[in-house]
Amino acid sequence: MAALLFFLAGLPAAYLAARLVERFSAPDEDPDDDEDDAPARRVLPWQVGSGPARVRWGVAALVPVFMAVAGGRFDAGQAAAVSLLVVALLVCTATDLIRFRVPNAVTYPGILLALVAAVFMPDADLKGALLAAAIVGTFFLVLALLSRGGLGLGDVKLAILIGAALGLPAAYQALFLGVLAAGVVMLLLFLAGVVGRREAVPYAPFLALAAVAVVLVEGAAFAPL
Repeated sequence: MAALLFFLAGLPAAYLAARLVERFSAPDEDPDDDEDDAPARRVLPWQVGSGPARVRWGVAALVPVFMAVAGGRFDAGQAAAVSLLVVALLVCTATDLIRFRVPNAVTYPGILLALVAAVFMPDADLKGALLAAAIVGTFFLVLALLSRGGLGLGDVKLAILIGAALGLPAAYQALFLGVLAAGVVMLLLFLAGVVGRREAVPYAPFLALAAVAVVLVEGAAFAPL
């Protein structure tokens, strides 16, 4: 029953997520949002024509499905918090696919809310959340500096959000899976001629979707299983 209720709640949440994606991926949206600084950027097939709308609604369609899973695996309060995290991660997935953008309006409040939840929710692991946020944030910041634009600061902030939300060791698992999946897909896109060696590719979807998978299986720092 809980899974069904969360699925139904996920329908308006999906609509809201799609509208947020539309707003945050608009060309004139917040100029302070971090976009990839790679030397070259090819317009990808799904970024033109009807592609952005398909990405927006396709990603939004995942919201009720993932919320139903959360409702079936967590207590009601935990499931609501996990659902909010899932929506945030899916919004970052879509905006990066469409505009190479990870919105600060999602990551900054998300980090804060994840840490607040780790303080107040039962059986939460605040220490693990803080450690994971610090460790993965530092690691991804170093990667961003070394890659010279191959990895954007938006991806760094997303990694911090994932660390703060998932804690240890779940954040490690999510980011390892995300990096691995990104490497495989980028290699395939390069071999297929879709992208060149120094061209930007959306990285946030791999991190975000891996985090969604891990949190629904392993739990979060604020909602342990």
